[in-house]
Amino acid sequence: MDIYKSEETFRQRRGGQNWLLKGDANTAYFQAIANGRRRKCAIPFLWVGDVLLGSPEDISTHIYSFYKELFSAEPRGGVSLCADFWPLAD
Repeated sequence: MDIYKSEETFRQRRGGQNWLLKGDANTAYFQAIANGRRRKCAIPFLWVGDVLLGSPEDISTHIYSFYKELFSAEPRGGVSLCADFWPLAD
């Protein structure tokens, strides 16, 4: 177990050294890390049923309308109590 701990500590220190050496400045390594995060969080295409949306405006419009419909208030309907259901307090 001690061997695994020492190896893990070695890898953590070496990873930190690589980041300090290669990633602290505005280098290609740093840019690759930043662009990878940006690509991971982007939505380049979106399937809506059988339609493929590729335009950022179309994707934004669809997402906006989806959440607008999801969180909009629906008219009340269904079951209601009759007016004389609760006894009047005397």
